[in-house]
Amino acid sequence: MPDISTRRVLISDIAETPWRNGGGVTREIATGGRPDGQAGWGWRVSLAEVAADGPFSIFPETDRVIAVIDGKGMDLVRPDGTPLALAPFTPVRFRGEEPLIGRLRGGPLRDLNVMVRRGLFSAEMEIHKGPQNAALETGSGDCLLIHNLAGGCVVNATGGEAECLAPAETLVHEGAGRFDLQIPEGGRAAVIRITPR
Repeated sequence: MPDISTRRVLISDIAETPWRNGGGVTREIATGGRPDGQAGWGWRVSLAEVAADGPFSIFPETDRVIAVIDGKGMDLVRPDGTPLALAPFTPVRFRGEEPLIGRLRGGPLRDLNVMVRRGLFSAEMEIHKGPQNAALETGSGDCLLIHNLAGGCVVNATGGEAECLAPAETLVHEGAGRFDLQIPEGGRAAVIRITPR
């Protein structure tokens, strides 16, 4: 990761990648390399549009966190028939090698998806609802992503200018920093933190 970098990403500017099974599309918001020098990503944050029931892709040695951000939710069904419930705005974590079938609860949905290589990175996701202020701090190897779900949330970085995020816009900060997240009444934002192990 670079020492310090900050950028803004608007979902509508990201090309979509259709799933092989035809059940949805993915837009990659941000990705980071592996610190062990091996090829491939070490962490990945994306937004998926799920249009139909179907199997989830298998990602060995990967930890995942997903939150439904638009729609009525989904159940991830294990081979023994037990469901892992994904209610709206509630992050759920699971192992990437689990063979799961996604069952939509009431039509298409959108979700935020975080994947990290196990043993290299850990990930946390929280959904904040306004009105509220949240103080956020990152270390030198961390990546912080703030994705505006609704309203006009404002991010104030220590020593920098205030950033007003439009809906479906993400602030991606890599490296050390301190931030004040302001979410207005009716607003909502997802805060994702990627931390090296």
